[in-house]
Amino acid sequence: MNEENKREPVKKDIRERPTRARYDKIKSTLDMKWRRRALQSERMTRELADALWDSFENPWTWCGFWLLQPDGKAFQPGPARPAPAPAAIPAEGAVAEALRSGDAKPGQTTIFVPIFDKNARVWAAFEARSSVAFDDMDARWLERLFKPFQTIEKLPPQPL
Repeated sequence: MNEENKREPVKKDIRERPTRARYDKIKSTLDMKWRRRALQSERMTRELADALWDSFENPWTWCGFWLLQPDGKAFQPGPARPAPAPAAIPAEGAVAEALRSGDAKPGQTTIFVPIFDKNARVWAAFEARSSVAFDDMDARWLERLFKPFQTIEKLPPQPL
């Protein structure tokens, strides 16, 4: 067999694929899973955090959800990988800007994405941190992954 007929082995590990292929794989996997069950935001946030981390563990250093407190002044930590956030954060800075604009805000090493419910209310924000810069493609794909949340009516949390 000559050298021209030899093919490179097909890469099977998702981490070796281009970024858009990783996002597409996550979307198709979760769409199939979510199609079979009633949509529940708590379960979906956990599944999304796990799927994103499994695909982007390298170069990402952390990813997770921040759940808006009833008073709207801070975010409580939600599902996250590799470990949950230690404490609440104030609703200011980059995360507050993402909420005000309604768009994902990619930065050098952090991206914030607001998550809307059926009534177009922001109830959470997603954050990912990376050792490489995020770009508009990351923002578009993350917004696309969070689109199913817009079919769920998320009741605002009740103060204790």
